[in-house]
Amino acid sequence: MNIKKIFNNNVLLADNNGHEVVLIGKGLGFQKKIGQRIDEKAIDKIYAPTEARWLTLFDELISDVSPQYFEISSQIIKSAEEQLQTKFNAYLLIAITDHIHFAIQRTEDGIVIHNELLWEIQHFYPQEYAIGVAALKLIKTSFGVPLADDEAGFIALKFVENRTSAQDSNDRGVKMTKLIGDILTIVQYQLQVHLSEDTISYQRFLVHLRFFVERISSDQKINAVEETDDVLYQHIFKKYPQAFNCTQKIVQFVKNTLNKNVTLNEQVYVTIHIQRIINEISQQS
Repeated sequence: MNIKKIFNNNVLLADNNGHEVVLIGKGLGFQKKIGQRIDEKAIDKIYAPTEARWLTLFDELISDVSPQYFEISSQIIKSAEEQLQTKFNAYLLIAITDHIHFAIQRTEDGIVIHNELLWEIQHFYPQEYAIGVAALKLIKTSFGVPLADDEAGFIALKFVENRTSAQDSNDRGVKMTKLIGDILTIVQYQLQVHLSEDTISYQRFLVHLRFFVERISSDQKINAVEETDDVLYQHIFKKYPQAFNCTQKIVQFVKNTLNKNVTLNEQVYVTIHIQRIINEISQQS
């Protein structure tokens, strides 16, 4: 591989057999010149996009932000791939870089955006959230800017969404997407409403459904509290009868479709989310 453009000592654009790739690694461009061969041992991460659009987006972003943001984002992605044992496509580098840059700008301007999905992300995606927390520490060390915990949730959600997108490219992902759609149809039919995708209750419910469907499809156990709280279950059953009955339709659907049982804890969580939707609809009417 030969150097085509040097962004800084650690970020380069290179030619790899006629294809442009972005390389990130400590000291890759130090005292180097365009056209020179690259020491491949120093390469930490290679981004080899399959679409020209990616390079266009990369060029636009790197003209506005320091290459250091790409370095930090690449470190975060590499750590996530190791911990989650998966691979993300090159677009995630652009998404994470852009988000971190904007988050730092907002924080320096005193603007904090509250993450309405933070509780769900912390409880249903603990691995991704832990990566987000580690990312905030790295960002503070690198840029000297402490970001709010809400940002750890936003970063975590980038990995959740990209893992879901990757899964959607195979049969299992298609089945999971259909299950989520079927459950949403059940809820809309039982409540006799059309769910608006713009509402926070819908977005929270969707995040929960992604986790719920992934767990029941793969026999994973929930990472939240495992013990069944019978008192809480009975309380939810009595306090939210309409939402609870809707949950029971979902439980029966899962049983008929997947031959899987839904735990009482999970029924409680689903019921609470459905009740939030009912409350929001009541406030609008």
